[in-house]
Amino acid sequence: MSSNDSLFEKINKVLEKAPEERHSYYQLKYFVLGKEPTTQAQLWQCLTELRSKKETINTIKLQIEDTKDEIELLKIEQDKFNANDTIYHNAKLNELARREQEIKTRRVKRKEESLLSNINKLERKLQFEIQEAQFFLQAFEGLEKVEKLKDYDDFDAQKELWEAKVGEEINLRILTRQPLPPDLLKTALSLHNDSPIKDQITRWLESRKEQIQIECEKENNVRQIDHK
Repeated sequence: MSSNDSLFEKINKVLEKAPEERHSYYQLKYFVLGKEPTTQAQLWQCLTELRSKKETINTIKLQIEDTKDEIELLKIEQDKFNANDTIYHNAKLNELARREQEIKTRRVKRKEESLLSNINKLERKLQFEIQEAQFFLQAFEGLEKVEKLKDYDDFDAQKELWEAKVGEEINLRILTRQPLPPDLLKTALSLHNDSPIKDQITRWLESRKEQIQIECEKENNVRQIDHK
């Protein structure tokens, strides 16, 4: 066994312990679903993720079938080479033709190995997508026991979602002493009329406006005194 063979054997053994090539269930629970501020938003997110997973799973299955067909075509090509090889023997063709045939055979073999490796990757990816899909399906079923799914355009559900989402962003910025961006303020002011967040921001802006007016008046008074 060469040193490279030994190295790759060790790598393969270590890779058996490698983590799965997907998000951890912790990430899915707390960073994908958990970031949604309401139960309805989490239910909608589950459905969005499930739709995406379904499309990805179907695509991977098609890729696997296409790759298998490619392998079958390669085998047919290999059989043709073998048939030609018999002709070469019988006809005693020159050495260059035989060498060309051997190279073509090796290339087909490498292509087949590459396609088989690709199938293995696709099948692993398929399993990871299925695992994530199962997670979101179970999460959806669990959330529906807490609160039944509402239509995406349910007005009250959307009110609750946006009130929570905008309020959370504003509170985080206030607590961390960050300025409130104009776009965030515009979003807050665009909320429904009975929104506590909208009312809070409206009163805050009025207070800021009065404060700025007072400061401007003081500056004007100072300028007038200095001018005299």
